[in-house]
Amino acid sequence: MAFLLRRQDDNGHRFTVGSWPDRAGAEQRLAELTRCLHKQFYWIEETGKEAVAEEDPCGGPVIPS
Repeated sequence: MAFLLRRQDDNGHRFTVGSWPDRAGAEQRLAELTRCLHKQFYWIEETGKEAVAEEDPCGGPVIPS
């Protein structure tokens, strides 16, 4: 099981920010990203797949949608 952190930008586009094997890890990253005020919306989705940790150019894990 994995927990995906997803985001929607101000244009309605949705992206997977990262994948964690536990909800606590996803919630920690969500808290980091929501400290700044901006128009993007973040949420966590639970999936039956295992977490995949790939690095994106910005330094965080990412899974292609």
